[in-house]
Amino acid sequence: MSEINLKGTNYRLTKQRRIILEELKKVCTHPTAESIYKIVRKRIKNISFATVYRNLDFLEKNGYVLKLKIKEKKARYDGESKPHRHLICKCCGKIIDIFDCRGIIIRSKELKACGFVPDCGCLEIPGFCKQCEAKAKHLTINRFAPAKHKIIL
Repeated sequence: MSEINLKGTNYRLTKQRRIILEELKKVCTHPTAESIYKIVRKRIKNISFATVYRNLDFLEKNGYVLKLKIKEKKARYDGESKPHRHLICKCCGKIIDIFDCRGIIIRSKELKACGFVPDCGCLEIPGFCKQCEAKAKHLTINRFAPAKHKIIL
C-alpha cells in the first residue's frame, strides 16, 4: 500500500483504490460499478463488489473520478480528470467525451438572469451517436422530443 495521502486527507492510496483508478483511467466507455468490478477482479481475485463500490464512492467524493447519474440508468464512472463534457446517445446510451467545448459555453450572465448559479462545470448533452442517427431517422424516435437525460450544469 502506498503511504501517499490523497489531496491532503488522512486517507491512503490503498492497493484497491490505486488499481480501481488505474483501470478506470484505461477505459473511455464510462463503465458501471459492476463493469469496473469485473475488470478489477482480474487483478485482485478476492476483491468484493462492495469494496469496489465503496472505493468508487470514496474516489468520487474526493474528486478523483466523476460519477455520471443518467436518469433511469445505472450510474456510470469517468476516470478522466481533464475538463470535458459528455454527449449521451438517447438511443443506445453511449457516452462520448468532448474536450473542445468552445461552442458549448453557457454564459454566467444568462444563468444569473434566470436566478441560477451552477456549482460545477459538468454538462450532459443528449442526442444520437453516428450509429444510431440513421436508425433514429427510420424509426419513430422524435429527435426533438425532450431528452430522457437531465442536463447537469
